[in-house]
Amino acid sequence: MSEVGARQRSKTLIMLGAAAAVCAVLAAVSFLPAQGDLPRSEVGQRVLPAFESKTALVSLIMVSTKEESYHLVRNGAEWVLAEKGSYPVSPARIQDLTQALSAITHGRAMTRDDRKFDRIGLGDPGSGGTGALLEVGDGQGNSFAKLIAGLRDGRSYVRRPDDLQAWAVDGAVLPPLQRAAYWLDLDVVKVAAADIVEVDVRPAEGPAYRFTRKPEGGFGLAPPHQQRLVLAALGPQMVAEAISRLAPVDVAPAAEIGVGRPVAEHITRTRDGVAIVVRSWRVDDRGWVTVSAATAEDAGSAAQQAAADINARAAPWAFGLIDLDWGAYSTPLSAIAE
Repeated sequence: MSEVGARQRSKTLIMLGAAAAVCAVLAAVSFLPAQGDLPRSEVGQRVLPAFESKTALVSLIMVSTKEESYHLVRNGAEWVLAEKGSYPVSPARIQDLTQALSAITHGRAMTRDDRKFDRIGLGDPGSGGTGALLEVGDGQGNSFAKLIAGLRDGRSYVRRPDDLQAWAVDGAVLPPLQRAAYWLDLDVVKVAAADIVEVDVRPAEGPAYRFTRKPEGGFGLAPPHQQRLVLAALGPQMVAEAISRLAPVDVAPAAEIGVGRPVAEHITRTRDGVAIVVRSWRVDDRGWVTVSAATAEDAGSAAQQAAADINARAAPWAFGLIDLDWGAYSTPLSAIAE
């Protein structure tokens, strides 16, 4: 290669490298507004400076996303989710939200380009965007907060609906707002697997059967199926201990789901004499269960209180489950043993 050619090639490489560096810088600052548009005086200031003084008055929280809209409503001393039959909401999660709204500050000015909002979860949900429109007030027409909120990579972003300025916030992270189910307190039955002594199953297909706890641990089939060969060692345990793993993902009033004859019935008996009855239902391609509890007349006070607690929390409701969990309450005997 001639000396002139070498110099030309070196010059070309330098120009390409410089161009690549410029592109990297532009990409890194693509979410930052132009220098003249930066409202630097707001950095470090609270997003909602008056909100903390209003937290005791908050009685209504409204959230709208492209998927759903829901209302969290204060009902006396508790919070409920209106769209789920006024099912109780976790008070700790309400507190997490109000504390975060009180604490968030303007951390970093981001983009003013509405075409980029969806990338940080701030797109207008009314137009199919990725953001969640959050409105907080007293339920009497007074609004204490109205923001479009987004969550990306563990950090919260906000903007006001009538303002194109997006912000990354400091001070706190807002809880997830996209799904109403996040707010529900669905820990309705607390039974340790070790406390289960007997389980009766009336499955959707085939004969009814019973598991009893064996002296050495684990569960075995009771008569008349005790001689059957168990297909998988964990099969009896998965069915017998199902109530200890109850993990609902949705809820609805029991009167809307528990209509007609249930698909299956699963009854768990505990050491202290509580019988927990789980009935399975299928509605709109989703598996649901209803849960109730009872005791013998001579049961001790602890058992009676445990049954009363389960009924208070679970009996008025039906709980949606993922298919794998739902199937454990209606497993046919043929899937357990041959």
